[in-house]
Amino acid sequence: MSDATLATVAGTFVGAPGAAGSAPVDVLALDFGGVVGDRHHGLTMRSTVRETRVHPKGTEIRNNRQLSLIDEAELTAIAAAMGVDRVDGAWVGANVTTVGLPDLTRLPELTRLVFSGGAVIALNGENLPCTTAGAEVGRHAGTRPSDFPKAALGRRGVTGWVERPAAIRPGETITVLVPRAAREG
Repeated sequence: MSDATLATVAGTFVGAPGAAGSAPVDVLALDFGGVVGDRHHGLTMRSTVRETRVHPKGTEIRNNRQLSLIDEAELTAIAAAMGVDRVDGAWVGANVTTVGLPDLTRLPELTRLVFSGGAVIALNGENLPCTTAGAEVGRHAGTRPSDFPKAALGRRGVTGWVERPAAIRPGETITVLVPRAAREG
């Protein structure tokens, strides 16, 4: 992917603490802890099984999973792989859905997403699919929780953290800035 690719914000969502999915909002409020009111908000987090190569589970670490983003084309591909009509970004707990980044999941770590409203998100990498999101998809689509991870691997979107806080709204333009080493490598 070349530097300065443009995309658009399709939807914005907040996942309430204790909820599996997320709910649409008109304005996604960000601070340095992430999405205000979201279950993943905070400067730090407890490490999970995803970080056990580096940290014992439960260790307090920097929160690099403050929010999640997925492209509508990836949601369409997941739905097709699952044999259902659609999978909604809210069902998988996304905070931002995009249009125009069909390979969002494959963007390299430390790619910056610069939103026209001023927010900047630094990407942590692929948001690995899980059966928690699968259960929420199943609640809406009538599938098994284990169906989602198989269909979503490599297309679940990405996680990231707030590098510059500002509100994000549907319709905003996103400029994608891929790290130089990834562009030249």
